[in-house]
Amino acid sequence: MSTNVIKTLKLSLDAVTDVECQLTRAALIDEPETEDITTFCGTTTSSSPNYNLELSGFQDYGQAESVFELLHTAYVTDPIAEIDCVLTVGSATRTFTCKPINDAPFGGDAGAALNGDVTLDVVSDIVDGVVAPLP
Repeated sequence: MSTNVIKTLKLSLDAVTDVECQLTRAALIDEPETEDITTFCGTTTSSSPNYNLELSGFQDYGQAESVFELLHTAYVTDPIAEIDCVLTVGSATRTFTCKPINDAPFGGDAGAALNGDVTLDVVSDIVDGVVAPLP
């Protein structure tokens, strides 16, 4: 039995496509908010989704379609501005809006690749979709 492994991922931030080449991680993560509700009939746990977009990669300032520069510019221009995103894995897509939690990293350790991690809050519903096949 062989395993079907999908190794394609594309990320679009504010209609800038193909920003994934600088990234080593792009993951939409659900960290649900839960609450225990206790009544005289017992305890029930409610849960609501709470998504984040986690990005890791090379600090690519000055490059065309720079992920870290796009996020830095958006944050310093308007820290509460929202960024439209489309994450594609294989032929499945998830479309959503997010915003930076803080500014993108800048700099790092001597002798090491200038990597960085940034997390964005997802502030909209997530819409699942499928990439249309090429004709």
